Amino acid sequence: MTENGILAQVPGPFIAQASQTLPPAATAEDRDYDVVIEAGHLGTVRVTFRKQKAKRAKHSHWFWAVKRAEKV
Repeated sequence: MTENGILAQVPGPFIAQASQTLPPAATAEDRDYDVVIEAGHLGTVRVTFRKQKAKRAKHSHWFWAVKRAEKV
């Protein structure tokens, strides 16, 4: 199994749906967040997110990045 599990097999709309359940990235704790979803033909999947920061000049933006997905 690869480092990111079955992430490549999980369709994007399911990842987007899971990310909508997370708190705002700018104010969330600095840790990994797990979300369990029903991912169509894959069944129940645990998706792990990590917050990341994008910087450009004087501006910065926090966002959620998918780290891993695994079948539950």
